[in-house]
Amino acid sequence: MPPAETPDGDGGSGGTAVPGCAPGELATASGCEPAGIPPEACGAGFTPGDRACAPVLPPAPCAAGTMAVPGETACREVAPCGEGAWGDLPVDEQTQFVDAAYAGADSDGSAARPWTTVGDGVLAAAPGGVVAVAAGTYAEDVIVDKPVRLWGICPAMVEIAGVGPDTSAAITVEPGADAAEIRGVAVRGAGAGIVVSGASGVVVDEVWVHGTGAQGVKVHNEHGPSQLTVRGSLIEEAHSVGAHSRGAELVLESSVVRGTLEVGEFRGSGVAANRGEGNAPASIAVRASVIEQSRGTGVYVIASEAIVEESVIRDGIGIDDEAAGMGVLVHRNTQGQPGEAAIRRSVIEGNEEAGMFVQGSSVIVEDTVVRDTRPYPGKLRTGWGIYVVADIAAGLRSEATLERVVVERSRDVGVALFGADGSLDGVLVRDTLPRDMDGNHGIGLAVASGNELHGRVTARGAAIEGSRTAGVFIEGAEATLEGVAIRRTLPRASDERFGRGIAVQGLDAQGAPGRLELRSSLVEDSVETGLSIIGSTATLEATTVRGTRSSSNGLKGNGVTVSKDVDDAEVTLTGVRIEENDGAAVASFGASVSLERTTLECNFIDLNVETELGTAGTITDSGQNQCGCQGVSIPCRAKSEGLAPPEPLPPALEP
Repeated sequence: MPPAETPDGDGGSGGTAVPGCAPGELATASGCEPAGIPPEACGAGFTPGDRACAPVLPPAPCAAGTMAVPGETACREVAPCGEGAWGDLPVDEQTQFVDAAYAGADSDGSAARPWTTVGDGVLAAAPGGVVAVAAGTYAEDVIVDKPVRLWGICPAMVEIAGVGPDTSAAITVEPGADAAEIRGVAVRGAGAGIVVSGASGVVVDEVWVHGTGAQGVKVHNEHGPSQLTVRGSLIEEAHSVGAHSRGAELVLESSVVRGTLEVGEFRGSGVAANRGEGNAPASIAVRASVIEQSRGTGVYVIASEAIVEESVIRDGIGIDDEAAGMGVLVHRNTQGQPGEAAIRRSVIEGNEEAGMFVQGSSVIVEDTVVRDTRPYPGKLRTGWGIYVVADIAAGLRSEATLERVVVERSRDVGVALFGADGSLDGVLVRDTLPRDMDGNHGIGLAVASGNELHGRVTARGAAIEGSRTAGVFIEGAEATLEGVAIRRTLPRASDERFGRGIAVQGLDAQGAPGRLELRSSLVEDSVETGLSIIGSTATLEATTVRGTRSSSNGLKGNGVTVSKDVDDAEVTLTGVRIEENDGAAVASFGASVSLERTTLECNFIDLNVETELGTAGTITDSGQNQCGCQGVSIPCRAKSEGLAPPEPLPPALEP
C-alpha cells in the first residue's frame, strides 16, 4: 500500500462527523457539551459537580417523624405546631371544632363545646368547611364523604389511629368528597392509612402516615375516577406500598416515603402504580421527593405510567431473589400491556440489583444520575445501573431513551440492553465495577439479542470510561456509535484478561452476527485490542484508535482485530487513524478488511494477516492509506507475524 495523505480530521479527536465537537461531546444549540449532565441541568435541590448532580440533603438519615426533601440540609418535623388549642388553623364561623380532651356532654362543634371525635366533626361540617382538630389521639376510622377540610394543628400532636382490621383504613375518602383536604395530622392503623376512591382533587398536605399494616396512602378507581395529591408529607414504615395508585391518578410532591416494609412474600414498594377496575392504567407523578429504604423497590410501575422529577430514589433493600431492592422497576403485566416511565433531573443511588430495571416496557431518562448500585446478597452477579430487557417469552420489546444520563460505579454492567432498543445521547458511563460473584465483567455498555428480538443501540456524544473486560460489548446485536469516546478500559478483575475498548461478536447458537457502525469516535487506552470484531461486520469512519496495551497473558495490543468465527467477519475502515498500539494496527484472522484514507502511525506492526478456520485473512488497499512513524513514511504491507486470534468474550446478558 503506498503512502497517502492524512485522513479527514486532525487524527487526535477522531474526525468531523459532529462539526466542531470532539468524541465524548454532544452537539447542542449552545455548542459542544461533554457527556454527562451540564451544571445548569441539575434539578432544584441538587448541586452540580464532575458532570453529575448530587442531592442536597442531611448527611445522616432523619429520625422517625422527621423529614427532609432535596434542598434541605437539616431534618425537620413534617409541619410546625402553632400556639393554643387550634394553632394557626384557618377557622371561621362555620368551622367544626374537635377536641378529644373535652369532657362535657353538650358538644355542638363550637370552640367552647367541641366534638370529641373527628367523625362527628366531619358529619356536622358543611361542604367546603373546616374541621379543626386539637391535640390528641383519635382512635377511630374516619369516613370523609363530602368536600371538607380536615385540619389538625400539627402531625406531632394530632393522630388518627385507625381501629378497624387490616382490611380497613384510618381515613377513607369516598364518592362525593371531590376537593376534600386532609392536613396537619398523623395517621396510623392496622390497615391502610388513607384510602381515596371515587373522588378527585383530593389533597393530603403535611401529614405523617406511619406504622400502617397496609398501604400508607392509596388511591384507586373501584368507586369511580379518582385523583389524589400528596404534598409535604412523610409516609414511613407502611406495609406493601407507601403511596399506591391503582387505576387512578396520584401526585406526590415535596414528600418523603421511607422504609416501606414487605408483607409476607410481597415486596415493599415506596411508590407503586398498577391497573385497576376495567383495566384502567394508573398514573403517578413524583416531584421534589425522596423515596428511600424500601424493602423491595423504590418506584414500581406495572402496565401504567410514571413521571419522576427532581427526586431521589435510594437505598432499596431486597427481601429475596425475586424482590431485590431496585430503584425503579417498569414492567408489563400478565396481559402483555407495557409500562411507561419518564425520569428527569433525579438521582437513583445505593439500590440493590438494578438502579433501573425495564422489561417489556419503555423509559425516558434525562439529566439523571444512577450510581452505586449494589448486588443483592442472594444474587451476587447483579448490581446493574440500567437494565432494559425484552419480555422474551411474550415477544415484547423494550425501549430506553437516555439523554445526558450518568451511570457510575455500577457492578457487572453499567447500561444493558437485551433484545431492546436504546438511544443514548450525551450519556456518561464510568467506573463500572466487576460483579461480586466472580470478579468478571464490569462492562460499560452491553447490547445483546434474545431469540428473534435483536438488541439495537444508537449512541451520540457519549463517553464510556473506566470499564472492565469491555467498554462496549455488542453480542449478536446492532450498534451505531457516533462521536463516542471509550477510554481506559481495564482487564477483568478475575484473571486480568480482555480489556477491549469495543467487542463485537455473534450469537453462534442463533446464527446472529453483530453489526457495528462507528463514526467520529475515539477508542484509547484499551488492553489486548481496541476493537475486536469476531464473526461480525463493522464500518469505521473518521475514528481514532490509540494506545492499546498488550495483555498480561502475552496477547499483543492490537488496534483493530477482525476474526472469522462461525460467521464470516468483514470490516471497512475509512478515514481512520490507528496509532501507538503495542501490537498490530490492524490484524485479520480469516477475515476481510478494507482500508481507505487510513493512517497507521507508530504501531509495533502495521498490518497482520493470518489464516483462521481454514480461511486466509485479507486486507484490501482501497487507496490513500499511510503508514510510518514520527514523520517517516513506509509502505503499508500486510504480512503474517504468527499472532493468535482473540477469543470471544463470555456472554454478559441474560433475560
